Amino acid sequence: MATIGVIADRETATYFKITGICNSYPADNVKEAEERLIELLRNQETSIIFITEEVSEWLKPTLIRVRRGREYPLIVSIAGKQGKEPQADQLADLVKKTVGVEIKIGQEKPSN
Repeated sequence: MATIGVIADRETATYFKITGICNSYPADNVKEAEERLIELLRNQETSIIFITEEVSEWLKPTLIRVRRGREYPLIVSIAGKQGKEPQADQLADLVKKTVGVEIKIGQEKPSN
């Protein structure tokens, strides 16, 4: 069975984890991001890894080597909290498209 992995800032990783992606990890620095990437790459069932733009910048040299040496898993950069356009709606849309779960942030207005 194929699995999805996520390496991101704490908020984005939590966002994916609550949607059911168990292999969703926060990374606060380059070392943590590299450790998580290695962990996900060792798992033969990992078919796709989402990483935020910030993490992608941290891992750029490592990602170049990884992409040269293997075809899978697919590694995709996504906007995160610190991304070029940090928007919760974009992240919610990505989660909905990826795992089919819609996340609503904020309070609902009471109906009269």
